[in-house]
Formats: sequence, structure tokens, C-alpha cells
Amino acid sequence: MVLYRDIEIGRRFLVDVLGFEEKAVETDGTGAVHRVDLSLGYFNRVTIGQAGAGPNGPAASDGAHHRFTIGTNGWEVETLLERVRAAGAPVTDVLTDDIFGDCAFTTEDAEGNRWTIRGIVALTG
Repeated sequence: MVLYRDIEIGRRFLVDVLGFEEKAVETDGTGAVHRVDLSLGYFNRVTIGQAGAGPNGPAASDGAHHRFTIGTNGWEVETLLERVRAAGAPVTDVLTDDIFGDCAFTTEDAEGNRWTIRGIVALTG
């Protein structure tokens, strides 16, 4: 689970920028969101949560690094890369392989968590 000081910042980045889909949202008695299950593609799943307040609550996951492989088409990753750049998020480690079509990039959310998205083209024949 990736814990955020402000879960809405993480939720908006993952959904609006990286294209994750919300699968389940848990709220507390006041309606405040404290856990969200997300998916990117068929196999990639991540759960984000609200870090606890005060010294006894769980700490935020500042600086955690998460890696996801999506689809079998490099263009899917390139499309996400364009969205990330348009959102103004930092982008590092851009990899493109024109021969096989593989590509990847790493970005960072507002709380310092790094997200690497990779697309791999299956070799056939």
C-alpha cells in the first residue's frame, strides 16, 4: 500500500494523469476517503491509503518506487508519457527502443513517489 499525506493528491495523479481506474473506494464515517484500490491494465493493481495523523499513525510512503508494465504496444506508454508531460509532472529515465518497440519512463507524484511505466512488445516468429 502506498500511503499519502493527502490521499486526494495521489488519487488524482494516478487516475487523471497515469490513467489508473478506481476499483474500490473506502471512506470513514465522515465520508473522507482513506483507501482506494486502483488498476492499470489487466494485471497491475495498487492500493493507496491516507497516512495517519500524529506520531502514532502510519507514515507516508515518500520516495517509494513502483513499477508497472502495461500492454503490448509501445504507443500506449508514449501516450501516457505525453499526458504526464502535459500535466507538468517530472519525467526521468525515458527509454525508447525503435527496433523492438519497447519504451518506458519514470515520473514522480507530488509526494515524491516514483512511478515507472513500461510497455513491452512481445517477440514472435
